[in-house]
Amino acid sequence: MTAGRLADKVVVITGGTSGIGRSSSHLFGQEGARVVVGARNEAAGEQVVGQINAKGGDALFVKTDVAHPDEVQHLIDTAMDRFGRIDVLYGNSGIFPAGSAPDTTIEMWRECIDVNLGGQFYLAKYGIPALIESGGNAIIFTASELGTVGMTEAVAYCAAKGAVINMTRAVAIDCARYGIRVNCLAPGPVETPLLRDWINASPQPAETEEAQTRPVLLKRFGRADEIAEVALFLASDAASFMTGSVVVVDGGATAWYGL
Repeated sequence: MTAGRLADKVVVITGGTSGIGRSSSHLFGQEGARVVVGARNEAAGEQVVGQINAKGGDALFVKTDVAHPDEVQHLIDTAMDRFGRIDVLYGNSGIFPAGSAPDTTIEMWRECIDVNLGGQFYLAKYGIPALIESGGNAIIFTASELGTVGMTEAVAYCAAKGAVINMTRAVAIDCARYGIRVNCLAPGPVETPLLRDWINASPQPAETEEAQTRPVLLKRFGRADEIAEVALFLASDAASFMTGSVVVVDGGATAWYGL
């Protein structure tokens, strides 16, 4: 597969087996990328890469828990061993532990920070040398609209995603000299297994879902494939003059004051 906006580029995607990551893995493969999918769920990972390969793509799954730096380093090393280069890093792994500060256990806090922030830092730490060796290209970090505004019962998630946004700026400064663009994608409420599981676990799922869509100007959840299209833009040469940017894709939820 050589045609497309990512023709012959090698893309490493963490969290590439569910929701936005899964849609992005498929879309990137359709657009000509060689896709290396890192995630914890081995069965789901093999399914995703099998589907990409069945359509003429070239994809590889590497079992990876992004909270462990050695596993992220192994992901990068495996991609380099298989393809000889890496052109795009896309950090997309995430968890959502609900709770206020008093209700958030130390274990919940640490896991949220380790996965949502640490995992993306490790991807940069071990992946940037590979990008430099390959001549530079792009890094995409995944934050959230909740990295720009707060929400009830989400202290750890808001903290981690806010940190991802500012880490994006810092990494963009350091990487500019190498021709590596670094941008941040901040989705709003998107229909994914992560969001659906959180809604279903709430005491009143219907009310929780309505509250999530209430501030969205377009009055619906986003779709994973809609976010994947924006990620594709950031990964492609079409975004060649973008770095250090935060791209919010939230249906207008953070555009207004609620009045």
